[in-house]
Amino acid sequence: MRVGTDAITVTQPVSPVTGSLLTRVKSRLYLRSRRKATHLLDGHYASIHRGRSLDFDDLREYVPGDAVADIDWKASARAQTTLIRRWADERRHRVMFIVDTGRNMAAHSLGGDLKRDIAVTVTGTLGYLAVRHGDEVGLIAGDSSTVRARPFRSSEAALERMLRDIHDDSSLQSPVSSTEALLDRARATLRHRSLVVVVTDEIDLSERLEAQIVALSAQHELVWVEVLDADPTAMVQGQGRVFDVDGEWQMPSMLRDNSRLRREFAEQYATRRERMRELLEHRGVSVARIGRHEDAVPQLLRALKARQHARR
Repeated sequence: MRVGTDAITVTQPVSPVTGSLLTRVKSRLYLRSRRKATHLLDGHYASIHRGRSLDFDDLREYVPGDAVADIDWKASARAQTTLIRRWADERRHRVMFIVDTGRNMAAHSLGGDLKRDIAVTVTGTLGYLAVRHGDEVGLIAGDSSTVRARPFRSSEAALERMLRDIHDDSSLQSPVSSTEALLDRARATLRHRSLVVVVTDEIDLSERLEAQIVALSAQHELVWVEVLDADPTAMVQGQGRVFDVDGEWQMPSMLRDNSRLRREFAEQYATRRERMRELLEHRGVSVARIGRHEDAVPQLLRALKARQHARR
C-alpha cells in the first residue's frame, strides 16, 4: 500500500515551483557536512565510466575512485598535481533517467518527505555529475496514462527542464503510477548502451517487471533507485488521515495500533523486498533505497561504488 498523510503539501494541487530546481540540488550537495561525500560521489561517477581502450585522449585531474594505474606520473610531476590519463571512449556517455511521475510519487516517503522531491534530488544530483563530466542526460517520465521523453542533452538548462517535468507532473491529481509503462518505452527507444537510472517507489515484482529488468540489465548499465514508502502502521494518532493514494482508501484510526496488522504488514514488506533484492542482485543491478532527503547522497554513493566495483 502506498500512503500519504493528509497534509496541505499532499492534498492540494502541486503549484509550479519558483526558482531553479537544479540550484536547490547544488545547494544541498555542497552543504558543509556533505562536501567529502560529494567529492567521493563525483569520483565514483567518473570511475564507472572509465574507458579501457588503447586510444589516449587527454589528461584530467585525479578524483577519489580513479584507478592508480591511470595516473600519469611524469605529467603529474610537471603540473604539481595528480593527473590521470583519459581514454577516447571515456569522453562522452549517456545517462537515461526513467522517473515515475504518477500519483504514487505525490505521497510521503518513509522519512516524511514527498517522494516527488526525493526523485528531483536524485535525478538532479546524478544529472549534475553527468553534465559536469561532459556526458549527456535524457529523461523518460510519466504515469499509466502518459509517457514523455526528453532527448539526450549535455547542458544544465536541459537538466533543469527535466527536473521541472518531474516536479510539476507528480501530484495527487495525476493518473496512477506505472513504472512498467516507462520501462517499455525505454526498451523500445534506447538503442545504444547507456547508464539507465530508474527512480520509482516500492512496487510489486510482477512477471512483466521481472522480464523488463532482465532485458534492460542485459543491454545497459542499470541503477535502481527506490524511494521508500511511508509505514501506515507506524503513524500515531494526530498525524492526520492515512490513505492509499491509488484508490484513496482511508485506514481507520483504530487499525494503527493493531499488533496483528503491524506484523502482517512487516511480513509482506519483507517478502516483497527480498524478492526484489534477489532479482536485482542476481542481475548485477546497483540499488539505492532512499527514505528521506538526507539519505540521498550517502545511498547514491553506495550505489555508484558498488557499480564501480562490479565493472572491475
